[in-house]
Amino acid sequence: MEKKNFKYSNKNIPLPSERSYKLRLMEKIELLIKNMRWKAIYFSENVEKEDKNIEPRYGLKSFNCPQQVKELLPFENDLISLVKKIKFRKVHSQFQQQLKADIQSIRSSTKTLTPADKTTNMYRLEINEYEELLTNAITSTYKKTNQNINEKINSKGKQILKNTSVIDKMKINGTQNCFITLKDHKDNFLNNPSVRLINPAKNEMGRISKTILDNINNAVKHTLQLNQWKNTSNVIEWFKQIANKDKCKFLIFDVCDFYPSIKENLLKEALQFAEQHINISQKDKEIIHHSRKSLLFNSNDIWMKKDGLFDVTMGAYDGAEVCELVGNFMLFSLSKIYNKNDIGLYRDDGLAVFENISGPQSERIKKSFTKLFNKYKLKITVQCNIKIVNYLDVSLNLTNATYHPYHKSNNEINYIHKESNHPPSIIKQLPLSIESRLSSISSNQKVFQESIPVYEEALIKSGYNHKLKYKTSVKTNRRVKNRKRKVIWFNPPYSRNVATKVGKYFLNLIDKHFPKTHKFHRIFNRNTIKISYSCMPNVKSIIDSHNHRILHPKNDNNERLCNCINKQNCPLHQKCLSSNILYKATITSNLNEYGEKVYIGISETRFKLRYANHKKSFKFRKYENDTELSKEVWKIKNLNGKFDIKWDILRQCPPYKADHKKCLLCLNEKLEIATYGNHNLINRRNEVIGKCRHQNKVMLSRFDSKD
Repeated sequence: MEKKNFKYSNKNIPLPSERSYKLRLMEKIELLIKNMRWKAIYFSENVEKEDKNIEPRYGLKSFNCPQQVKELLPFENDLISLVKKIKFRKVHSQFQQQLKADIQSIRSSTKTLTPADKTTNMYRLEINEYEELLTNAITSTYKKTNQNINEKINSKGKQILKNTSVIDKMKINGTQNCFITLKDHKDNFLNNPSVRLINPAKNEMGRISKTILDNINNAVKHTLQLNQWKNTSNVIEWFKQIANKDKCKFLIFDVCDFYPSIKENLLKEALQFAEQHINISQKDKEIIHHSRKSLLFNSNDIWMKKDGLFDVTMGAYDGAEVCELVGNFMLFSLSKIYNKNDIGLYRDDGLAVFENISGPQSERIKKSFTKLFNKYKLKITVQCNIKIVNYLDVSLNLTNATYHPYHKSNNEINYIHKESNHPPSIIKQLPLSIESRLSSISSNQKVFQESIPVYEEALIKSGYNHKLKYKTSVKTNRRVKNRKRKVIWFNPPYSRNVATKVGKYFLNLIDKHFPKTHKFHRIFNRNTIKISYSCMPNVKSIIDSHNHRILHPKNDNNERLCNCINKQNCPLHQKCLSSNILYKATITSNLNEYGEKVYIGISETRFKLRYANHKKSFKFRKYENDTELSKEVWKIKNLNGKFDIKWDILRQCPPYKADHKKCLLCLNEKLEIATYGNHNLINRRNEVIGKCRHQNKVMLSRFDSKD
């Protein structure tokens, strides 16, 4: 194990390749157009406001693709053409050159770069070293299970959501591989490394469960006024209200492995407790419990908890909300013994304060806390009789009633560099936001000045020339407007190497295509459509991709690429068994002045099967309209001409999967169509905006168990 720090934040963004930028831009354009189409359809149909009694949708978005709206077509065509018009420039930046060199080094390495759990440190691990730590973490809690168990969970989920409006918005459960982070903040870490097991294979029902639990937790917190803290600001407000601080002492406790330690009986008790303060339907409880049926995936193996399917995983959609519900229940249990105002909890970190207690009294309180948590099979570590405590990112001092910023000694402070490929607004605001943050967690200016040197040093190291100044909080009597504006956002990616002014071009298109006389001017104008730049992938995402690539390599070395008897007649240069490909078909004819025309297509299955379907559409007239390519072939045949087609692979891309947010196969096809240079492309422009045909196989409503 070798410690590796890059001396900069992993949130820094390198300059992307031209294709990477265009892919992201194409994705954002497609999303905007779909949103505008939905808006136009609802506006044209004069759809009234939703009935308050309508079945809840839990904030889930539809996977359906809206139909074309003819009034929007000129705008859509101009916007899509922007992808083709994008111009790039060279950027001279020493920091970006360093990023590029480091990324090349990462991608060429045969070792993993494993992040620490609570610090910014990174560690190089050999693959076998990483897998040993991962296996030990898995086998300590999990056992192997049947390969069809995931199908049973999906079938049950489909049954629960049957006859609901949200079933068409749900995917089957993902099968992402688990991974670990290193707990280098623990004692004796190098000699006895400990890890945190992260399971990204989420139960999709957790999307709904999260919304339900949020409502439950808010109701419980509002009714009982428990100190279930959301952030450091809540903790500071609580600290300020402590009376007679000089006579008080802290008790700090930590719930060990809080998420995985929550058992089914504890969740049931927590829900029964919550039912006293808010109505929870049987359907909601069924959804919450089903969301806890989680599996863990590693390569080709499927694992489940040794004591059953019930699991609260790190990475679950609703993991934090389940933790908060149980936390509220534990705080309520403690409030029966102690003053509820004296005890608070943030996730698994608890903090309490007691006045005028002796050493023996504090020990009895410590034992009382431990006993209560043990009752629910939760193990805690407790420290008591403390006057100064480090909690979250603030240090609280009862002796002098002050508080100041805190960071772990082994955690190097790094900010995004001034030359990072972030939007300029983020770079500009970063020193000011740090200034505001440090001021808010400093009790006074003196404390602030004593705390800032290490943060100023980190800013200088990141290329900023900014002196941090203390800001007093100013309360205004200005009324907060609660009116929600119906705004559609366009989020094009930002990159310093893009010379085209994307934002200006877009706003000019809005003015051009939606003047005051236009049918849709009321819903499409500069006040209802806003632009906000998004970011390209950062260093962390590149590291994650590298780790996944070397830990889970594709086993295609021995894969047969061609089964043609006569290899010379293979339609795809002896690669006809390739799958997940973007291909180009170049068609020529003996007709006068025909030249050549191009068709771009994709094949998720083996190309040979796709090729057979193409040949069928060329042979039988009833399949004439299957594709734009078949239409072109029949045009030639109707003129008694002959045709010849040359097939080529443009690139290989992964299709849509349950645990993916986008289909790179479809996205690359759309980019090729949108940016094709010549006028001989026979694909239709409307193919650029359409539903991914690969999503259907991962939709819960279409799931069919093999049992």
